[in-house]
Formats: sequence, C-alpha cells, structure tokens
Amino acid sequence: MISVKYFDTHLKLSDGVKLISRIWIPDKKGQWPALLMRQPYGREIASTITYAHPTWWASKGYMVVIQDVRGQGDSEGIFKGFYQEANDTSETHEWVRSLKECNGKLGLYGFSYQGLTQLTGKDLTKPPDCLSPAMTGLDIKDHWCSDGGAFWWNNNITWGLQIAALKMKRLKNKEGWIAIKSALDNQTHLFNGLELIQKYDPDNFIIKWMNILDDEKDFEKIKFVDSWLKKPMLIIGGIWDPHLRGALDLYKRSKNIGGDPEIIISNSSHLNWWKDSQNTLLNFFEKHLKDNEPVKKISTKNKIIWNISLKRWESIEQIPLNYEFGLESDGNANFEIKDGSLSINSKSSGFVSIVHDPWRPVQSDGGHLGQNPGLFDRSKIDKRLDIAVFQTHYLKENIHLSGIPTLHIAVTSDQESFDICVALSLISEEDGTINQFTTGFLRIKKAIKDIEKDYIINLHPTNISITKGSKLRLSLSASAWPAIGVNPGHNKIRCGNTSIDHKITTLNFNLKKSIMKINPFFK
Repeated sequence: MISVKYFDTHLKLSDGVKLISRIWIPDKKGQWPALLMRQPYGREIASTITYAHPTWWASKGYMVVIQDVRGQGDSEGIFKGFYQEANDTSETHEWVRSLKECNGKLGLYGFSYQGLTQLTGKDLTKPPDCLSPAMTGLDIKDHWCSDGGAFWWNNNITWGLQIAALKMKRLKNKEGWIAIKSALDNQTHLFNGLELIQKYDPDNFIIKWMNILDDEKDFEKIKFVDSWLKKPMLIIGGIWDPHLRGALDLYKRSKNIGGDPEIIISNSSHLNWWKDSQNTLLNFFEKHLKDNEPVKKISTKNKIIWNISLKRWESIEQIPLNYEFGLESDGNANFEIKDGSLSINSKSSGFVSIVHDPWRPVQSDGGHLGQNPGLFDRSKIDKRLDIAVFQTHYLKENIHLSGIPTLHIAVTSDQESFDICVALSLISEEDGTINQFTTGFLRIKKAIKDIEKDYIINLHPTNISITKGSKLRLSLSASAWPAIGVNPGHNKIRCGNTSIDHKITTLNFNLKKSIMKINPFFK
C-alpha cells in the first residue's frame, strides 16, 4: 500500500469568498490525476457512508480533493443550495487543475448533492475529463422533492433538519442543534420537524420547495453545461433511490446531445450500495484518467439494471414487452381480495370505493420513499379495508416488467383535494409473502367535488420478473404516511401530519376506464 498524506488548503473565489478543501495525495514525489468532490456535509466525512475513504483512492494513485461548498463546513459565504454552485464549481475546476500536485486531469465523483455539483457550471468552462454523478438529478420538482405533486414528507423533512442542524453547528447554537437532533432520534420530526426548520432555519430550501409546490408555481431550472454531458460519464442509480428518475433522465439527456454515457441501476437505496460499487468506480477512473497505464479488469460499457426477483444484471436498453393490465371489481375489492382482479391484456370493469380517514391514515414503508427502503412485506397493510386490492391468478408463464408502471383511472371525490397511492407487489408462490417492489403517488389539489375525472399515476421505475406460479398485486389507497404528508381534503392547510382540520374523504373509482401499462425507461 502506498503511504498517503493530507492537508487543508483554500481557494479564494473571484468574489472574495474562501472555500476550504482537504486534499489527500500519495506520499511520494509526482503529479496525480485529481478526483474532486464538492459537498455540504463536512470535508472530513468525504461521503464515506457510500464511498471508500480518500486514503484508499490516494493509495491507488489519485489526488483526492474534498471541498466544503459555500457557506458549509469551514468555507465562507452563505449557503443557498443548488443554485449557488455553477460559478463555484467552474472556478474550483480551474483551481484544482492548477495545483502543483495535479497532472492536469480531473475526474468528478459524489452522490446526491455531490452528484449535482458535478453537473452544474458556467458556460464555456472546460469540461472535466470524466464524471460519475450518483443518486442525483437536475429537476427539482420531479427528481428532488415530489412524486405526482405529492411532497416527499419523511425524506425531505429529515434532510431539511440535517441542513438546519449543520447551520446550528456553524452558528454554535447548541440549543437549536439539540432540539433538531432529539426530534430525529425519537422520530417526533415527522410531527414537529417542519416547525423546527421554520424556527431555526427559515431560509431552508425545503420550505421554499414546499411553498412552490403548494402554490403550483414553476421551479427555477438548474443550470448545467451540455458539453460536460458528452464527456465519459458513469451514471449511478438505485432501484430503491428516490432520485432514480433523475439518473434515467440524465442518461437520456446525454444520449440526445451525442454523449455515450454508462449507467448502472443497482439493487441499492440512496445510502446502501451494491457490493462492487467501489471497484466499478475505480475501473472507470483508471480507464479515463490513466489511459497511458495498463488497466486491469476493465469491463465493457456498463448499461445495466438489476432484476429484483431474478437477482441478476440485465441490459437497460432492452425493449420491454408490451403488457397491459385490466382491473375488475364488483365493488368489494377492499373487503374480499378474491373480488379484485388484475388481468393481463384484458378490459377493465366494475367499481370500488375507499374511505380515507385521516385519523388513521394508511401507512407506508419500503420502496424508494419508505423509512426502510427496499422490498417490503405489505401483508398486514393490505388487510385494511381502506385499501382496494387487485391481483392476478397464479401466472402460467413469466412476465417481465421493465420500465415505468402507469395507472390510468377515473375517480370521483367528495373533497376538493385528495391523494391516490398505488403499490405493486410480487406474491411469492412458496410462502405467500407480499413483496411490494414499487409505489406511485398523485396529489390532486383542485378537484371538482362529485365530478368524475380521469387521472394518470406514474409509479417508480422498476425492473422485475413476475415468475411462473407467482402473482402480481396492485393496491390502491388514499394515503401513504409518512412517505407523503396526509392530505387534509382541502387547500386551507398544508398536507402533513394529521390535524383537527383534516377531513374524511371518499374516493369512487370507475374501473371501466382503468388500465395499467408499463412504459419504457426512455421514450
């Protein structure tokens, strides 16, 4: 193993603000290709919750630069989130390349916020030699804060509190830091988290996102540079990651402008990655930053996605089979499971009604928005009578669902605002376990009471084989707490924790107009 050393240094930006970085290098003479991560959580952590420590990367012959973004860690300035990063990123790239320890080559790595800082920069800036954005996206509304207009309650309240706690630490506000940390530790953040953010960090971007969604306004676009998306790029996503749509959209954008990106959609959540992730990244950087050196174990172009049930890698560019599913019920699908039918390539018929009682909202877990991401056994949940359940017979042959499941359905509501929550599950032939593998949500804010209207609910992208002898189940409800806030039935208060002002809502589904399709990842 090569001995490694590290030191802290700073970059003085054109506006006078100093950004602090920690740099790791091999402890011997030479110049090295640089790996840069720009992050808001403290350069000492270096995202080691998902990445190998910079010492490991430096031992492989890289100069590793972990920078505190503006207003975070020890860097100067005021933190304003994504929109501050374009200029700072471009200036940082130029600075890293100028350091005496750097050989001029620059690769980017990092996930989530750190993934987005790889993509945003000033026009005409020299692009990095390669980049590897992970678990990230460029669209605030669709990739960062909502599904079908329904705000990610648990995920974003938790994240907003983390950002607020970092602010308290920076301000040395011990009282505020303890209040936030205690709420997260005892899970009361689901009920008082928003108030804590408003009290201690009123400019937090989570509050701004909620207000924009509530007012149904357009989000400001994040500035990115087309030329960067043409460079060698390894996009990393996870089947259970809330930003998966962002990874798929990034791949499509790059392809559309002439890039040839690699993409890996693994059996991973936002924080828990697949076993070979670090070596996969190392191979990518060895190939594109050390092209004059022999490269070992370099795989062919990665354009792959994990099959959840078969537990194997498959091509993400495969053409999915054109399955459609009809829903049938005589009105009893929430009382008698045998009444709710889900049939392949057949017409829908009948109706079903469900009542949403905000006093006891249908709960959720697993999937991409649950507190425990991944496969989730929803056997107990589906026994509730405020959930309509539709399922196939035991299949006589395998069917492959690869893409974005989409439910088209006609609904009448007795309130002006309501949610439609959909889950797809695989029922095992062996033990009858009901494994939920994807979910989708739609929030309607301005419905006309007692008037039927057609709606479309897009579920989270998935890749799974429903094998011969098993069943596919579709579950319909009107809440999914705490993944999304409980809908109050009106727009006078925010969707969130149940309050005295929440109303009971009845949804009537006209199944004659319903159909579930599987749309391809890339249209």
